Amino acid sequence: MRFLWKYMEKMMGNVLKVAKFEIVRQLKKPAFWAAILILPIMIGVILLIGYLAEEQDVNVNPEITEGTVVAITDEAGILPAENPYAGICETREECIEKVKNGEVDLYYYIPADFGETKRAEFYHISEGLDLFNYDANILRGILANVVGTRVDAMDAMVLSGGYEIQDNKLTKSGEDANALGKAVVPIAILVVFFMFIALFGNRFLMAVVEEKENRISEMILTSVSAQHLIVGKIAAMMTLGVIQIATLVIPAAILVFLNRENPMVAGILASVEIAPTAVVMNLILFIASVFLYAGTCVFVGSLVSTARDASSFIGPTIVAMVLPLYFMQLFLAGEPDFMVYFLTYFPPSAPIALMLRSGFGTLSTGEFLIGLIEVVTLAVVMVRLSVVTFRKNAINFDKVRLKLPRRK
Repeated sequence: MRFLWKYMEKMMGNVLKVAKFEIVRQLKKPAFWAAILILPIMIGVILLIGYLAEEQDVNVNPEITEGTVVAITDEAGILPAENPYAGICETREECIEKVKNGEVDLYYYIPADFGETKRAEFYHISEGLDLFNYDANILRGILANVVGTRVDAMDAMVLSGGYEIQDNKLTKSGEDANALGKAVVPIAILVVFFMFIALFGNRFLMAVVEEKENRISEMILTSVSAQHLIVGKIAAMMTLGVIQIATLVIPAAILVFLNRENPMVAGILASVEIAPTAVVMNLILFIASVFLYAGTCVFVGSLVSTARDASSFIGPTIVAMVLPLYFMQLFLAGEPDFMVYFLTYFPPSAPIALMLRSGFGTLSTGEFLIGLIEVVTLAVVMVRLSVVTFRKNAINFDKVRLKLPRRK
C-alpha cells in the first residue's frame, strides 16, 4: 500500500510538472492570447454592427420633423378628403417644380392605377449617394394609419400578424414535454466541445510533433516517462482550453444576464430544466470525449515525424468526429434511423452524436449509458495507445536525403 501511494505521488508530481511547463510555455506565446481574443473581438464587432443596424432601424419609419414641407397627390383616393398634404400644390408637375425650387421638401405621388401597379413616386432633393433614404417610408406610415382607422382593432391585429401562438408540447402521458428546456444543457455542452475542437484542434497534435521534430522529446524523456509526459500534455491542453473557452463563455453569460428582461431570453431561462443526473452524465461524456479526441491527436502525432505529415492525417479524424453535424436533419427527426444509430456508436462520431440525441430527446438512458461506456473505454485505449507509440517513436526519425544527379 505504501509503495502504491509513493508511485501515485510520483506520477502526479511528474504529470503536474509537465502540465505546468506546457501551460507556462503556451501562456507566454502571443499567438495563444491572439487566438483567445480574436473570436471575442469578432463577436463584439458583429454585435456592434447589429446594434448600429438597430439604431438605423429606428429611422425606418421616421416622423415628419418640424419645418419639413410635405406634399401628397392622391389620385387613387386612399387619403381622406381633408388631407392636410393636398393643398400645397395641385398637379404632379406643379409639385415637382416646387421640389426643384425648394418650396417642398418631400413630395409623394399616388397614381390612379396604384391598385394595379402597386407603385407610388417620391421626389426630393438629394446631394449625394442616398442608398437608404428612409424618408420614402413616411408615405407607408401615413397610408397605414389611414387604412388602420377603417377596420376594427381585431381585424387590424389579424392582418398585421401582431399576435403569437403558444406551442404546448405534451408527452404521451400528458405532461409538459419542455423539449427546449431539457435541450439547453446538452446543447451547451455540445457547443463547448465543438469550440474545444475548433480552438484546440491542432494543438494536441503539434504539442507532440514539434517536440519530436526539434528533438526536444529526447531530453524530456530522460527525466519523465512517456506516460507521464503524454498525460501531462493532455492535462495542460485541457486546462488551456478551459481558459480559452472561459474567455468566450463568461462574456456571453454576462450578456445574457444583462438582457434577462428580454422576453425571448427570459422565456428560455424560465424553461431551462436542469436534471442533476443528466448534467453529471453529460459532463462525464464531455470529459471522456475530450480525452478521446486528445488521445487520437497524440496518437497520430506519435506516428509521424513532421508537422506537415501530421496535418494531412488529422483532417480525416476531425471530419469523422463532426460527421453527425452533416446529418443534422436525420437527428432532428422523431424516430432515429440506421444512419443515426450508426453515427451514435461509430467511435469517432459517437461523442457529438450522443450529445445531439441527448439534446433532441431521442436518446434513452440505456443507449446513453452504452454510448458513454464506449466513449470512456475508447478514450482510455487511445491515451494508452498514444503513450506506447510515443515511447517507441519519440526518437525514431525518418531522414529525407537530397539526392543529386551524378556526372557520368
